[in-house]
Amino acid sequence: MMSLPQRHCWILQGDFDWLNKQAQIFYQSVPPSTCFWLTDNTVSDEAVSVKKAHQHLGQECELLIFQVTAQFDADAFGALIGCVKAGGTVLVLLNTALKPTRWLTRFLAIASTFPAIQCFTQQQRLPDLIPLEAANPPSPIIPTPTEEQGLAIAAVTKVVNGHRRRPLVLTADRGRGKTALLGMAAAELLKSGKQHILVTAPSPASIQTLLLHAHQQLAESKLGKTSVRWHDAIIEFMAPDAILQSQPATDLLIIDEAAAIPASMLEQYLINYSRLVFSSTIHGYEGTGRGFVMRFYKTLDRLAPGWRAYVLEKPVRWAENDVVEQFSFAALLLDAEPVDGQAISAAEQNQLIFETLQQQQLLNDERLLRQVFGLMALAHYRTRPADVQMLLDHPDMQVSVLRYKGNVVATLWTIAEPELDRELAQQVYDGTRRLKGHLLPQSLLVHAGIEDAGQYHYQRISRIAVHPDCQQRGWGQLLLQHYLASLNGVDTVGVSFALSVELLRFWSKAGFKIVRIGQHRDEVSGSLSVMMLKAINADGEKLVKRAHQTLAQQWTFLLERQWQELDAEAVMQISQSFDDETLMLDYQQQVYSFAFKQRPYESSEWALWQWLGDQLSQPCFKQLQLKQQHLLIMLILQGRSFDAVAEQLKLTGRKHIVTELREAVKQILSAKAD
Repeated sequence: MMSLPQRHCWILQGDFDWLNKQAQIFYQSVPPSTCFWLTDNTVSDEAVSVKKAHQHLGQECELLIFQVTAQFDADAFGALIGCVKAGGTVLVLLNTALKPTRWLTRFLAIASTFPAIQCFTQQQRLPDLIPLEAANPPSPIIPTPTEEQGLAIAAVTKVVNGHRRRPLVLTADRGRGKTALLGMAAAELLKSGKQHILVTAPSPASIQTLLLHAHQQLAESKLGKTSVRWHDAIIEFMAPDAILQSQPATDLLIIDEAAAIPASMLEQYLINYSRLVFSSTIHGYEGTGRGFVMRFYKTLDRLAPGWRAYVLEKPVRWAENDVVEQFSFAALLLDAEPVDGQAISAAEQNQLIFETLQQQQLLNDERLLRQVFGLMALAHYRTRPADVQMLLDHPDMQVSVLRYKGNVVATLWTIAEPELDRELAQQVYDGTRRLKGHLLPQSLLVHAGIEDAGQYHYQRISRIAVHPDCQQRGWGQLLLQHYLASLNGVDTVGVSFALSVELLRFWSKAGFKIVRIGQHRDEVSGSLSVMMLKAINADGEKLVKRAHQTLAQQWTFLLERQWQELDAEAVMQISQSFDDETLMLDYQQQVYSFAFKQRPYESSEWALWQWLGDQLSQPCFKQLQLKQQHLLIMLILQGRSFDAVAEQLKLTGRKHIVTELREAVKQILSAKAD
């Protein structure tokens, strides 16, 4: 294989008009099909919003224009920089009117350490763009796998033709041709007589490269949006949850970008299927695969001890030691690692130092920043480049650590959620306003129905991590104790996480009380979310007690209506956390806000159920149309599904049902008021 040319990166700083002019010049200098132009401002018909960056995933370009006029989107930049082929150019346009954030300061400082990353200001003359056609010859119509890809393809086919229950885990950084080789391997299996290859991933867009490469290897095959058909055989995509629901038979199940699929689903795949290939990106814009690897390997050891791993090292989309890749890793902390275990192996608990870090301190100490972020990335495998921005620039962010001889062994990230304006809080309660952030008070207002929840000062724990070599030693609890003791002017501390028995035990041991269970499963873990609170002062104690007892009062009702699939062990643990003291809840305000405002149905279901029982014998209920009476009884009292109610009452669906329901409740309340 011929050596590939280096990619290039230019960073231009100037005013809005000058940058826009440069973008137009560069865009017009190349064929439009070879250029992606992304912007956070509507500047041109050719430019695409950074919010739509995902549309380009799985595609390649020669020139990436990344225009920043207001705020740098680190996630979009991390996603798109991997689309630029060997010999291509990354052009970053930074408006000089941008707020000089710590993140941007660090980004430019990192760029200055790479001589090949060229920075220009408006006052400087720009060199000509390198001719892209000469830099990067056209790809062959039918790609030939590299030697490393060929070995990986052989490993994939062995999963199907070898012993059962010996899954393969394929890992690589971006640009190594991982998804492409999976398509080639699937094609080889069809040529050998296999009939059905099933592929799943976080979205169909993730596997377009796989399908294209399979199609190129299979003469006369038909390429669709989610499949490749070849004679009587097929390679097809199916959503992760759909596979578990229908459990179709297949010769091979391929799970691409497995780190982005709930761990509980991956475990079910291992149980249900005997021939599987898991693939994952290690240092990716969408989250780190290292945390996934650490946890999932333990699951594989337990369920499929004959599993094998294959790591792709050499890039195929760009040159080895590519400067742009090195720069993106450094600037976005994609390769940040916690301190080596050897350096902390002798640590004892009484030698640990608790410290609250300042954001400027993190900016000034790259080693400290990489240890803090690397540890969190290892523990939470959906940690993204945007989290670096949050760590350095979020005004309400606080980072606490335990250190041993200067090295970080545990870290805690928290976000302040201060008191809300009363009118704003009422709008949140009524369902007419949604806030960005303020997770704790918003959840208590909307879901728990606590009207004054906005009048408290909260600290929300967003993440906590202990070095993997130091776990099961009580250091997480120790970090929490130090942190809680350091707080001033705070009423309560809260945390929200994907429900598991282990985490319930951890937070309960620290004195946190459960106050809410989510209605929808988390996209990463596949579990329901849980919110727990711990009081810091007397005001917080009253709030936590009220929120905890509110859940206790509604527990058995909602357990049947909304949480039927909750794990039995979790049900026992939550049930046993409630004391015998009961709280008489006022549900009238929730019913009113549901009828006359926009309070969600699920958040009002218990209140409506309590209220409706008293209305059935009242004249105002009998005055309703027969269809309205049936709707109230079937949905609220009998708990029938939306689909069943829609079919029987000839309503078009959920939205129509809720509209009719609000109107019926409104009529009863209005009649009683008269």
